[in-house]
Amino acid sequence: MLRIFFSITAFLALIAGPTWAEPQNYTVSLGGRQLGTLQFNGQSRNAAFLLTLNNAPFGIKNGTFNAVTETEGDTTDYLGTNRGSETRDIAITRRTDQVASVTIAPASEMTEMSDAGMVPAGIVFPPELFAALAEAETCPSPLAVYDGRRVVQIATEAVKQEGETVVCDMSYRVVMGPGYVSPFYLKSFGMQLMYTDRKLARASMSGGGFKVHLTRQ
Repeated sequence: MLRIFFSITAFLALIAGPTWAEPQNYTVSLGGRQLGTLQFNGQSRNAAFLLTLNNAPFGIKNGTFNAVTETEGDTTDYLGTNRGSETRDIAITRRTDQVASVTIAPASEMTEMSDAGMVPAGIVFPPELFAALAEAETCPSPLAVYDGRRVVQIATEAVKQEGETVVCDMSYRVVMGPGYVSPFYLKSFGMQLMYTDRKLARASMSGGGFKVHLTRQ
């Protein structure tokens, strides 16, 4: 489930470039236990995040997930790299609004949705999703996210005002491809976003009896 927060190897070099904004830093926690950190940088056309987990229970899922999108003209390239308890490399190219190619190593990590021809038009990649959430000032519009292995639909279901904070109750559903966390293959999660002073302050996801939080520093 931790990979959901995202779903690249050039991340540190990219964020040093003049086109990148000030990084946003988040802590990742499960209950009262800090599991790691997430650093995000960029905007919708060019975005990157680095998720580092170093304190997961029993060491499960410890490692890094780097994700980068770069857009030039009508072409967007995505690269996602897992290192640590998992090793996986995913490279995807989207032209206009349609996925043109998908490459995954090792090949055993491919799913039926790793075929570019199976992916619906209009999807965004994980860094673009995070940019949409992190750069928004309030609850986001519906989005379909593709990570090379599945398509997820995210939508706002309810909006509440709590003082200076807008609380967005969201749905997070795998609509094409396998679910998360073998052998359970979970396909539906609760998701909540909190915007304070028009900035993303916290994001939470719950499913399978767990609740993971991203808290902005």
